[in-house]
Amino acid sequence: MTVLPTARDVYPKGTPGPICIAYNRLVKSQAMATALYAEFGAQATPAMIDRLTEADFQRAARTAEVHGPNSDKTRDQVRLLLKVFVALGTTDGPPEDEVLKALVTGRQGAAPRFALLVPVAS
Repeated sequence: MTVLPTARDVYPKGTPGPICIAYNRLVKSQAMATALYAEFGAQATPAMIDRLTEADFQRAARTAEVHGPNSDKTRDQVRLLLKVFVALGTTDGPPEDEVLKALVTGRQGAAPRFALLVPVAS
């Protein structure tokens, strides 16, 4: 298994549980969405993403070397991030997973930063 940064790695002791759970879910969802994007790429459609099966999520988890999702909230977050990746498409510059990691985890030793990604239709 890949060792992803968990809430214990970035938040001080005593941080409320819901904040830690949300952080851990986001990091796991980003890794899984990246794996699904690598598999389906920009060919994925919102309708296809909405029809992802448990087998798809488990395959993505294995590819990302994380435990599979155990809640609908995590599955929904993976779907949302995958839709964002597809909406962004391929760009020149760093891969989306590197950008998201930087946005979510911040720099080494710095306080964590969070970003709200909003897909905008043109």
